[in-house]
Amino acid sequence: MKGSIRTAVIGMGNMGSQYAALLAAGQVPGMELAAVTRVRPEMLAARGLVLPAGLPVYPTADALFAAVDRGELALDAVIIATPHRLHEQQAVDAMQRRLAVLCDKPAGIASAAARRMEQARPAGLVCGYVFQQRTFPTYRMIRQLVRSGELGKLKRVSWTVTDWYRSNAYYAGSGWRGSWEKDGGGTLLNQCPHNLDMLQWICGMPARTRAFCHNGKYHPIPVEDEATAYLEWPGGATGVFVASTGEAPGVNRLEIALDDGLILCQPDGVRIARLDKPEMEYRTAPGTGFEKPAAHWEDRPMEKEPEAYRVVLADFARAVAAGRPEDLLAPWEEGRKSLLLSNAIYLSSWTGQTVEIPAPGSAEESTFERAFEENWRRQF
Repeated sequence: MKGSIRTAVIGMGNMGSQYAALLAAGQVPGMELAAVTRVRPEMLAARGLVLPAGLPVYPTADALFAAVDRGELALDAVIIATPHRLHEQQAVDAMQRRLAVLCDKPAGIASAAARRMEQARPAGLVCGYVFQQRTFPTYRMIRQLVRSGELGKLKRVSWTVTDWYRSNAYYAGSGWRGSWEKDGGGTLLNQCPHNLDMLQWICGMPARTRAFCHNGKYHPIPVEDEATAYLEWPGGATGVFVASTGEAPGVNRLEIALDDGLILCQPDGVRIARLDKPEMEYRTAPGTGFEKPAAHWEDRPMEKEPEAYRVVLADFARAVAAGRPEDLLAPWEEGRKSLLLSNAIYLSSWTGQTVEIPAPGSAEESTFERAFEENWRRQF
């Protein structure tokens, strides 16, 4: 593609306004802001954002697409930043017009929505998700350590992420937050898509879960504000994922135990332990029974990406310009994975049973999708 990528931002709430501001300021090489929808003046004021003079502004995504169809608006791509229940239809509408799509997380409420979005994508069209934590140097380093086998096979994972504190005013301040019908769920679907994406991106997809979600434990809402999930991976590793919006000060602690080491990641830094020799050698060696491996510890800072959103948009622009969807940080098929995880956690809690997490595209996936959606609709 030659020239600047003409991009519309659909949904000018908190995140959409940030994306529009980056484009309007020319901070994303190769992309220009061509139109916006659902403008919220209070968001513009909060960010000090003044839209360019003459920029087309539409009340809805449907109105924007109608303008494209009439030849009144020329576009190459859209960024979707609306409530997630709207993502599927808006993405499909864009793809039908062969517009590249960058969609905010999560893909939707149900993994079935992400699957349908994948199936609707024309071959070669660049479509991806805003999973900006994939840009963080620390998470990329941890992923490389785990996936390379440098510290042996995965043994155990524990992620306690309870620093998502929210007051009652957070839920009262929006008509859609904290509801099954409009938000689709609580902390798992609103706060934790990034954590669940990181969990599977670093450690691979778990095979099953037994989970417990507590609805309205801390806030006057019908959805969960605390969740605990026990997880098992195909290779035998186990794990626990805990999340809450009602705990203060809360913690964000990721532990990954491997055959030959340990990774501890918290906001104040990362510690990596490397054993002097494989743990199995100690376990099977003769001795008193009290010998244990010596560990050499490395301390590293917790490195985030201060311009993560700009990096994601620039990555999208490069992929669109090159026509290479496979080069994206979070390609289209990645949206389904975090939703499979959250859907399985919900389904286990609702049914009181261990739930097998199906492989995308498997025969079991359709059964899983039906079970989730049937149980989800019973919540409201």
